Amino acid sequence: MTTPPFLIFVHIQKAGGISLQRILRRKLGPSLPHRAARLLSGKSQNLPLEASLRAKTPEDRYFVGHCCYGVHRLLPTPYTYITLLREPVSRVISLYYYSRSNSTAFYHHHAVNKSLEDFALHTPLMELDNGQVRFIAGDPHDCFINRTPIGKCDRSLLELAKRNIERDFSWVGLTEYYDQSLLLLAKQMNWSHCLYLRRNTKQKNSDETISISLRKKIAEQNWLDVELYHYAQKRLFAALEENHLDDPAIVETFRSQNERFNAYFGAPYAAYDLTKAIIRGQLGRPL
Repeated sequence: MTTPPFLIFVHIQKAGGISLQRILRRKLGPSLPHRAARLLSGKSQNLPLEASLRAKTPEDRYFVGHCCYGVHRLLPTPYTYITLLREPVSRVISLYYYSRSNSTAFYHHHAVNKSLEDFALHTPLMELDNGQVRFIAGDPHDCFINRTPIGKCDRSLLELAKRNIERDFSWVGLTEYYDQSLLLLAKQMNWSHCLYLRRNTKQKNSDETISISLRKKIAEQNWLDVELYHYAQKRLFAALEENHLDDPAIVETFRSQNERFNAYFGAPYAAYDLTKAIIRGQLGRPL
């Protein structure tokens, strides 16, 4: 029997990755009781990225992290990558409001005293300058993100990201087509289902209030991300059609099943999340 490849999930910020991380844990381990026991015993810890990568063994089966393509250098083989992409303007807007409103967020100090425009267009963060292309293109000298200077990303980086997808990514989902993407993932992984728990990520400031002018400026700054998204969208639609998953009735059936799943398991998981936040001193921070 062939050993499944080690799964590497490139978790891009604000692209819906937490729900997918929960799916991977449920399918591949460790189980919720096992994680809870480690948390209560104090054995659960957050290692630096490179140390966390080096600590993985084939028995772990997968790695999830805010990392870029190329981390397979430090992980078991054979391997395959998966990721979720999001419409670039919406991702930047979401990252701003999340960072501004959560004092424990990694980018809080960048966003808390800035307007959306100042944060999105004038903050020297590589994640805001074609960040999704940077994560998928990778960097031979960095595990987190491609370090091309801000404002210097060009089409060659986009083409590198596309080549990486074609060669080493077995699945690229889209946040805007989350359920369809998960149906495809379940089929590719030979899972009976890919049900997930919805998280309350609604923010006070809806991005519907953002001006068309500012949206255009954010899109122009992230033009490579925009092209990567359209490329991934075409690939997703083609894969759904090829696997006979493009029927709206199939999606509606999945959503009905997911409603029942959330009704049954939502409360226990919410209690676990609250307990985890209290133990880690992160109450008020989305998990």
